[in-house]
Amino acid sequence: MKKLLSILMLAMFFVGCSVIDETERGVVLSWGKYSETLGPGMHAINPVTDEVVKFPIRTELKTVTLDAGSNDLQTVTVTAQVNYHVDPMKVDAVYKNYGIEYVANILVPKINETITGVTPQYKAEDMLQKREEIRDRMRTTLKTKLDSANAFIVIDGLAVTSFEFSKEFKASVEEKQVQEQKAQKETYITQQMEEQNKQKVARARADSTVIALQMSALKQQSGSEYLMLKFIEKWDGQLPEVVTGNDKLMQMLDVSKKNK
Repeated sequence: MKKLLSILMLAMFFVGCSVIDETERGVVLSWGKYSETLGPGMHAINPVTDEVVKFPIRTELKTVTLDAGSNDLQTVTVTAQVNYHVDPMKVDAVYKNYGIEYVANILVPKINETITGVTPQYKAEDMLQKREEIRDRMRTTLKTKLDSANAFIVIDGLAVTSFEFSKEFKASVEEKQVQEQKAQKETYITQQMEEQNKQKVARARADSTVIALQMSALKQQSGSEYLMLKFIEKWDGQLPEVVTGNDKLMQMLDVSKKNK
């Protein structure tokens, strides 16, 4: 048994061996040309004619930072992070189409196209508020571009981590915010003044109504009786030293004084 094991190990040494784990696939190149794709496990190869190139199929992260233009012609530096993995069933196609450097040959260029294609659809000042919308649109766009290119790269996630603007644009945004706050304050003051004016008008109308009623009362009564009533309302209780004229008025004043 030991002798057989030794022979097998010696044969493996001369024949060659490649071990592929669960997170990768092995592309076998025979005389430099694609031969087959190896799954997880231990594989015997011909070390003279064959070479095994290992392709990771686990999810990996690629960060791209790129300058792009906004809808209002501002320069925006966009940083995007893309989580991706190669389709395990299409490793051979990925190698044939884009080689071992598929990330640089197809993934990064398509990410760049996506950023420069989606960013100009938005104004610079709207980007921070619409980050999630931009992220979703970039993810959909990138997936479409990769599928059209037969890249067989699956996008697991995409995040837009930052938008960086020029100093001039930041200064203009701050100035705009100051002006907006000033305008809001002026609007508030104007509304308060209008409300006060409305209240004054309402009081004036109420006063005019009272005056109109009083004038109507004067017309319906004899003028002397109405004046007599107003006099009593304001009388301090002291009889004048000299009395002339209206006896009825004096009688009412005398009665009023006795009742006190």
